[in-house]
Amino acid sequence: MKFVTSVKYLGICIKAFIYFKCMVDHVKLKFYRVFNCIFSRSKAANSELVTVELMKSYCLPFLLYGFEAVTLSGTNACLLDACIDRAVYKIFGLANKDNIAEVRTCLGLHSLVCTRRAKFMDSLLIDTALRALIAVHCANYVAM
Repeated sequence: MKFVTSVKYLGICIKAFIYFKCMVDHVKLKFYRVFNCIFSRSKAANSELVTVELMKSYCLPFLLYGFEAVTLSGTNACLLDACIDRAVYKIFGLANKDNIAEVRTCLGLHSLVCTRRAKFMDSLLIDTALRALIAVHCANYVAM
């Protein structure tokens, strides 16, 4: 019998720990690999907005895939947000965190992890069968 410390299921790496814990290192690696490729090739366009749109369509799916279905710790959510902060820093050359936050808000890149999770949960609540299942699960959780 072979024991492992982590398992990857549907793109999410789950770590063997006392409680449920996900790892995001492999996701950050994929994001930066794709972003650096896009950033180096889109410099010739001389348009930051082109780079942002390419990042949204090609890089963010690597960063956010599957994480709306699990509860991320605050640390992991901050690590994913830091990836986007670093990309905005590279694209626009901003050094101040307030400026980066303002640009992210204007571009629609603010708090993507929380937004996607809320949208996922809203879509679950639309289905009546799933709504009943969630109500039973919540009732069992409160009873504990």
